[in-house]
Amino acid sequence: MSINPIHPYDYPASQANDFQRKGHPGKFLKSITCTSGTTYFTGSNYGVGGIIVADTTTGTVTLSAGGSISLADIAGSKRILEISAESVTVNSGTVYVLIKNQISK
Repeated sequence: MSINPIHPYDYPASQANDFQRKGHPGKFLKSITCTSGTTYFTGSNYGVGGIIVADTTTGTVTLSAGGSISLADIAGSKRILEISAESVTVNSGTVYVLIKNQISK
């Protein structure tokens, strides 16, 4: 089977669902809910491109190239913050981490 350069997930119809055959159309394709402790974004969790921080959340988001941001400072923003995160440490509250669709431009 040859690889389709536009949609590298282009499997034969008998072997996959529409997302695998045609690609994921959105900017983000997976979410991880973080409610306590530290979650690292390597391996199968690699590719964080955004976060949503719930009201009254405390902790820290560490950026992939260094530096960190207090979750309390961005809590309740009610929007997706486009951040490349290495890890999220949640003391209280909830952070929704969004894995970026690597074929989106």
